[in-house]
Amino acid sequence: MDAKHTPGPWKIGTPPPNGEQTVGTDQGLMVAVATTGAGVQTKANARLIAAAPDLLRFLVEARTTLEAWKDVAPAVSLCSDIDAAIAKATGEQS
Repeated sequence: MDAKHTPGPWKIGTPPPNGEQTVGTDQGLMVAVATTGAGVQTKANARLIAAAPDLLRFLVEARTTLEAWKDVAPAVSLCSDIDAAIAKATGEQS
C-alpha cells in the first residue's frame, strides 16, 4: 500500500473552547477538524477520523488474506467491496 496520506497513528487532540475536535499526529501535525453543530456527532466523527490510518491498514491486510478464498462466491463479493473501499480511501477510485 502506497500511503497517500499523513502517516498514522492519528489521535484526537485537546478540544478548543468551541467544542470542535482536532485530529493530528503525535508530532503535532493537524490532519482534520471535526466540527460542531446541531445534530453533529463531533466526538464520534473525530474518533472515526483518528482511526482511519489503522482501518485502512487492516483492510488492506484482510484483503490480502481473502485472496486465498477468491474462488468462493461470498469472498468474491467481499473482495470487490473491500477493493472499492480501499480505492476510495487511497484516491484511486475512478
